[in-house]
Amino acid sequence: MHRSALLVVALALAGCNGGTVDLQALTNDAATLDSINCEAWLVSRAASRDRLTVYYTREQAEELALQAANFADALEHRPVQAGLEQRVRARARDASVLASRLRRLHASPADRDAARQLSDAFKKAGRCS
Repeated sequence: MHRSALLVVALALAGCNGGTVDLQALTNDAATLDSINCEAWLVSRAASRDRLTVYYTREQAEELALQAANFADALEHRPVQAGLEQRVRARARDASVLASRLRRLHASPADRDAARQLSDAFKKAGRCS
């Protein structure tokens, strides 16, 4: 399982590009964060309906939280193209909130009420359908 976590982190960081954040990188990173939100929505929604095991919910939440935290860190610290600073740092804050929510799901995977509340937040943040 740890190998898959490392692979996910490597892919997430590769998506972050590591260089200066320009409009294309910001657009790609924002789309990836939306995707993480939507995957989190699906997991938390299923958990709230008791359709996933506690173990699966915990592991998925942990993996997604790690991805979101890596994006938050990268977007907070990478150099930014002129004129995009506020937008990039806003997405860093969004990624940090996402990671925090996922850590809550990870900490209480059997709490159906919490999963339901988190599900709504993930869906709204990711504009999931």
